[in-house]
Amino acid sequence: MNTQNMETIGERLKELRLEASLSQEQLAKELHFGSKSMVSQYESNKRAITIDALLEYSQRFNVTTDWILKVF
Repeated sequence: MNTQNMETIGERLKELRLEASLSQEQLAKELHFGSKSMVSQYESNKRAITIDALLEYSQRFNVTTDWILKVF
C-alpha cells in the first residue's frame, strides 16, 4: 500500500477551512476554540482532535466524522 498519497486528519481539516476561505483565527472564533493555535495544532497533527472538536468541524462544514477520520 502506498501511504504517501494518504491524507492526514490535519490535512483534511485544513482543506475544509481553506475551501471555506477562512483563516485559522476566523475558524477558531467561529468554533469557540479560544485561539488560532488550536486550529493550527489540529491541522499540523500536533494535537489529536477531540470528540467535541470533531463534531464541531463536522457540523460546521457539513461533512461526516467518518470523512474527517478517513473511516470508509
